[in-house]
Amino acid sequence: MASRSAVGALASSVVRRAMMNNSSSASLTQARRFAAGGHGPGQTYAGLTLREPPFIYKALGQLAGATMWFWVFYRFYHDGDAFINGHDSHWMHDLIEEEKKKLKA
Repeated sequence: MASRSAVGALASSVVRRAMMNNSSSASLTQARRFAAGGHGPGQTYAGLTLREPPFIYKALGQLAGATMWFWVFYRFYHDGDAFINGHDSHWMHDLIEEEKKKLKA
């Protein structure tokens, strides 16, 4: 219970400090909205308003998704046999190395 009151006191002190630094309504609005601000009216459902994210967040999300799929396909290209058939047993590695040495000799 003490942590809830501490969080409430911290939030009210942040708003109070914003009001004391600049008494305009714009700073108070910005202090209360934090990072949620002003990207159009958005969609409201059951009291929750969802706004369209800025372009930079959409672009970064696309970049992260493309990087993930590139990595998945890259690893499948290089390790696809192990992915489909499973890894070789530990004793098979020794047998394969011995066969490679025989072929080189």
